[in-house]
Amino acid sequence: MNGRDYVFVVVGLILGLVAVRLYSVIKPRPAAYYYEGAHLVSLNAEVSKQRANAIVVAAQRVSPAVVSITVVQTKVVSASPRFSPFADDFFHDFFRDFFPERYYKQQIRSLGTGLIISPDGYIITNEHVITNATKIQVTLPDGRQFDGRVITSELSHDLALLRIDANDLPFAELGNSDDLMIGEWVVAFGNPFGFLLEDTRPTVTVGVVSALNRSIKSTREDRVYKGMIQTDAAINPGNSGGPLVNVLGEVVGVNTAIFTSGGGSEGIGFAKPINDVKKFIDESRQHGRVRVPWIGLWIKEVTGDIAESLDIKQHGVLVSGVDDESAASRAGIKEGDVILAINDRPIAKIADWNRCISNVYVDDDLVITLIRKGDTRKVNFVVEEFKESDFLKTMVVVYGIHVQEINKRLVREYNLPYNDGVVVTKVESNSAGHKLGVAPGDVILMVGNVRIHNRTDFQKAIRSQRDMSFIIDRNGRVIQLYLGV
Repeated sequence: MNGRDYVFVVVGLILGLVAVRLYSVIKPRPAAYYYEGAHLVSLNAEVSKQRANAIVVAAQRVSPAVVSITVVQTKVVSASPRFSPFADDFFHDFFRDFFPERYYKQQIRSLGTGLIISPDGYIITNEHVITNATKIQVTLPDGRQFDGRVITSELSHDLALLRIDANDLPFAELGNSDDLMIGEWVVAFGNPFGFLLEDTRPTVTVGVVSALNRSIKSTREDRVYKGMIQTDAAINPGNSGGPLVNVLGEVVGVNTAIFTSGGGSEGIGFAKPINDVKKFIDESRQHGRVRVPWIGLWIKEVTGDIAESLDIKQHGVLVSGVDDESAASRAGIKEGDVILAINDRPIAKIADWNRCISNVYVDDDLVITLIRKGDTRKVNFVVEEFKESDFLKTMVVVYGIHVQEINKRLVREYNLPYNDGVVVTKVESNSAGHKLGVAPGDVILMVGNVRIHNRTDFQKAIRSQRDMSFIIDRNGRVIQLYLGV
């Protein structure tokens, strides 16, 4: 081999190496594969498919139906004189007569969340979101805005049904909260802190069902919630009224309250079960209001002494009274019966009873399991509406004091030792009666020197004097109060 041949060999080797290098750079990189049965499956495709899990699908399904609610509210606020240095409660009370607080109305804006439940514009939210509202504005995730009007709002259930003038709206499917399991995944939707993020689309947080049938008392308002769903999905200010959803995309609750020491989520949130919400929605759409249910039963705890005297286990609640003409009376329930269950839900104590009846509506069917003289029996009846007209006929309001003639129902409600006279059932805030110190349950015995036997006596005594004194019975204590007006 001569020198020329060596040159050709070297050049050939160099060109071969260059070609191999170029091919390694420009050739397509093969995806990773694995065998699933007899098929070759791409790992990239499988991972992409796994990203769109059930939670993502649920979020995509429900988000278009979650709305922001902006409310202009009128609140009465107080302001102490600016020159008053008395921040301490003792000094505040002492100097209140010299430097009285000034009360005035103030308009404030608040924010919350709602859920579209039908294509014709019905929206469910919390009552505390829209309370005292002078204007309600609903913003959809696509940015459209509508004026909202209140169909029904109910403080005791903390629910409100709104409506906007729109059609063909996206809406969410309502599920079954009775099927919830502790530990299952749930998704919370809402608009935390309103439009702070400058986006009308809802925020999504994920957690589990931490507990069921929780009873809580609001720390900021005089509200008691019973039978609530507890979740650790983050619920923040502004989320109230938003939906709690399972991984199937079904609404199982309405976010209502949080337990917090700092104002934000601490992993303890509460939602109203959707089965209770559905009854509220049906009642509102059919009647335009929530009718007041009348069960007609008065109950108390089964103490050890009561259990021994009746020769029963210390379990259930005791019927201490039955209202005349009530459905419970007609069904045959009697004083002295011990209730063990309502609609097959065990009743072991007063708290169980209160939790069960807190979400009872008019026309609900109740099946009461009870013990009478050692025999267990079931009694069923339909819940009737409480007729407020009969109540209002005997009620009088003077100086913000609501009084009613004493009847059997009020005797049981306030544990009164009187069969006639008038009892205070409500005292309006900041009224003369409130400043006087009158409280619900007070029996008014005398006004001035007039003995009060009925509402007519009370009205006449009030009209006949300008400066007067009240003598009341408060839980067995006779108290004299002076009212100068």
